[in-house]
Amino acid sequence: MKRMIAKPQLGFSEAVKLAFGKITQMSGRSRRSEFWWFMLVYVIGYWVLSTIAAFVLPVVEAQIAAGLIMLVALPATARRLHDTGHGSWWVIASWALNIGLSIYMITSGFLEEIQSINADPFKAIGNMNLPLFGIASLALAVTSFATFIFCLLDSDPLANKYGESPKYEIVEEDD
Repeated sequence: MKRMIAKPQLGFSEAVKLAFGKITQMSGRSRRSEFWWFMLVYVIGYWVLSTIAAFVLPVVEAQIAAGLIMLVALPATARRLHDTGHGSWWVIASWALNIGLSIYMITSGFLEEIQSINADPFKAIGNMNLPLFGIASLALAVTSFATFIFCLLDSDPLANKYGESPKYEIVEEDD
């Protein structure tokens, strides 16, 4: 008789070490504990590095630096999505929409307007009234929310098209 057993949850250092060891690997699967401990370290690092970049670099360069820092989380999120049986296109679409909206905000003058000393809120809001901006914002919200929810789900206990389960192990038992 076969029985499925869940492996012990990963601790903080083990999970972070495992995730950073696969920092460029988009294939495979990652457990919730590995992903969420890594994301804790990532969010703190992102906040620190993007804050430093905002003080040191001009607005456009700081936005580019923040976008590059975001690349670190893509493989970990893709592996987490794979573990729940979902494709990595969710996080890639979300990231691409985020970059597209950032480019729009930089090139349209929106960022300069809201950061000016005598900012005109009507001019800033006018930049956001374009239908394409609204559709892209809605698509970003949907893909980001779906990705977040999928990352909260438990592992698919059986092997899926992305590989064997990192959490569950099937063992043979003698009757």
